[in-house]
Amino acid sequence: MSNASVPIEAKRSPAPQPSDQPAPEGEVVISCDDTVPPSLEAELEQLYHHINSSLCHHAVARRARNAYAYVARRGAEPLAIFLFQREDRSVEVFNEMMQLPPEEIERFASYIFKRFPSVARVSFSKIGKEIGALSLPWQQYGQAEDIVVRLPETLDAYFSGLGAKTRRNIRYQMKAIATDFPGFSFQTYENDAIAAHHVAALIELKRANMNEKRIKFGIKPEEASWLTELAKTNGLLVLALLDGKVCGGSLSFRLGDHYFALLNGYDARFAKYSLGMLCCYLAMTEKIQRGAREAHLLWGRNQYKFKLLGVARDVANLDVYRSRLLYCRYFKRVGRNALDNLVQRQKWKLLENEQRRGFLPALLSQIVKIMRRIKRSNFRPAS
Repeated sequence: MSNASVPIEAKRSPAPQPSDQPAPEGEVVISCDDTVPPSLEAELEQLYHHINSSLCHHAVARRARNAYAYVARRGAEPLAIFLFQREDRSVEVFNEMMQLPPEEIERFASYIFKRFPSVARVSFSKIGKEIGALSLPWQQYGQAEDIVVRLPETLDAYFSGLGAKTRRNIRYQMKAIATDFPGFSFQTYENDAIAAHHVAALIELKRANMNEKRIKFGIKPEEASWLTELAKTNGLLVLALLDGKVCGGSLSFRLGDHYFALLNGYDARFAKYSLGMLCCYLAMTEKIQRGAREAHLLWGRNQYKFKLLGVARDVANLDVYRSRLLYCRYFKRVGRNALDNLVQRQKWKLLENEQRRGFLPALLSQIVKIMRRIKRSNFRPAS
């Protein structure tokens, strides 16, 4: 990186004040506050329809305590809302899972580079991959996905849309688990009816699932408290109970006509009944009955999500640079991201082959299993 001197702004420079004169009709007006107004919560939800861009999400709310809020409007309609933090020569937008037109990316980057002359890079986290053409230098990396189910209006339409094998398995497994365990039942709870001890029990089942798979458990106490609190206002909980004890379940949160499945778990003793998938399927039926339009199963290319009619919406991180020269000066970052992209693409190809038939896919599937065992061989369960 160059050691040439550059103008340095104060960490919190005054936000531009809107003019008293109304903007001409059709003109885009930009405002940028050095705090995040609570009034933006409703507009964020209406514009992006995603919990990862909502102030109700604990991670977004935590970072918003020390952040800027950029809004581009045409008339009263918001075109883009970005919550961002600035550090040294970079700006990071931390609301995620947005599908952004290229003109809004360009407008924001140009605004940032004009307002903050020392900023070299603007970074977006997990936005839609289809960004079109940008005039500024850019790089996409860190690919992920949001698996989304478009929900029909009726239960019959949803069930008939599932694959024949999936429909047959659901019928068989529901009957088998009821026959083998007379005290078994599924129960649905919503909002205030969701008990904190039920959420805690589901979190512990999830922890056990991750430990069994030798994967690091990611729910920290802060997130567990948030899950319990939000469940009381926006929650939908489907539980599998055996004689009153939680043995599986799916917890989702509602934003408008969208649901987000944030917590799924099951007792490994019921794995042969595909209990985890049964809970997710029943959660889908509950969402349809409540008039939901989409159910988000979020990231992770688990096969059960696709069996339940999920479709992957690919997202990726995006870096936009002030100039081609600065893009080249960040060659270490650019090269590291490019290498990570290559490795990730090869992993995805191996995972896709796990579900195909034939000698070569079977061989590749065995390679994937061996790689998993090697990767997880030094795993230590979370305490």
